[in-house]
Amino acid sequence: MNGGRFSNSAVSLNGVVYSVGGRDGINELSTAECYDPVDKQWKDIAPMNNSRIDFGICTYDGLVYVVGGNENSKVESYDPATNKWRLCQNIPEPHVDTYYDRATVAENTIYILTPATNGSEVLHRFDPRDRMWYKLNEMPATPVRYEFMSYDRVLFAIGDSECKRLDIRVNKWEPMSHMLSNRNGFSAVIAGKYIYVLGGRKEYSLQWITSVERFNICNNEWTIVDSLEMECFDGRAAVLSGEFDFN
Repeated sequence: MNGGRFSNSAVSLNGVVYSVGGRDGINELSTAECYDPVDKQWKDIAPMNNSRIDFGICTYDGLVYVVGGNENSKVESYDPATNKWRLCQNIPEPHVDTYYDRATVAENTIYILTPATNGSEVLHRFDPRDRMWYKLNEMPATPVRYEFMSYDRVLFAIGDSECKRLDIRVNKWEPMSHMLSNRNGFSAVIAGKYIYVLGGRKEYSLQWITSVERFNICNNEWTIVDSLEMECFDGRAAVLSGEFDFN
């Protein structure tokens, strides 16, 4: 990339990968870049209105949405056609002592998990059509860090200590089988009926984990399918044309 960053977020839209925000080692960043696999180059795009780290990112209706982050309740959308960021309605609950948000899209609605004061995670949904937030339920006994994704009408929270899922039709969290490894600082993506987990370190140590794990949504089973050629921590992955892009 044009600039080094970690604790950033990444997503793909219309065949292009976007890497947004994060830290450069000293400062929180508002800058953003995009990667076009045709040109095989990273290009700077307009910066966000707010710097942020450890925030949620997703796409809906041709726009990139960034949500929350470390002590940040602001929401923005990016339009690639105009190269402009637009402020959206803030998350309804302020982020005072919290630091980690994740976002995904299911049935034309953006879902986010935000930390609550009692140690659980609150599930909210944001309807971009009426630009309103709606509070759903809480995910108790939450993992410290997690990745958040959706398949059909089911939301998945893949955490460093446990994994859970929620069917939005019944709005109830249920436990699911945990990864074969205990790792943090990993990235996770969903491709087809599979969730892939990449990178990270072994919990409570500096031991790198290069194995790639895959969760079969249909049979509720984790398997090791490959290994990374690099050691990586606190990066982000995106699915692009059936392949992964990791940064």
